[in-house]
Amino acid sequence: MTEAANIRAVISEKPYPVPIEMRPLWRICLIILSIAIVSREKKYLDIRKLNILVWMLIRKQRWVEYESFLVGHSKDVPLVSVDTATYKAVEFAIAKEFVKLESGRLYLINGGDALFSILDKNQIMSDEIEFLSLNGKKLTDQKVKELTGGLL
Repeated sequence: MTEAANIRAVISEKPYPVPIEMRPLWRICLIILSIAIVSREKKYLDIRKLNILVWMLIRKQRWVEYESFLVGHSKDVPLVSVDTATYKAVEFAIAKEFVKLESGRLYLINGGDALFSILDKNQIMSDEIEFLSLNGKKLTDQKVKELTGGLL
């Protein structure tokens, strides 16, 4: 015996807050900071390295662990994964002309330079800037291979 259930969808007008880590503008800012601080004059980063840096920046509670790995004090490889929300933010950043993608590298262009200038001048995301300044260059190609198991 089967009974049909009447299910009625209820749509609420109450706003639903999107967590900060899912907001594209926040991730775009992390992308811009990563490129500007880690690459300096070159103004580009490998997309794989960028994904790892953004992954690390989002997980502030694990910064000590990441730093220990990057400087070589710990041989334990921390968990890092592909984050589709970061790639979606990259798409938005390209569409808004903050960055351009060429040959697997993300280049900072005029709009991105202007956004970085605003973030820097107004001391926005200062903890992230400090983390990148101290540790960003330590994410070498070898460390990228270790973190991804050579998959990325």
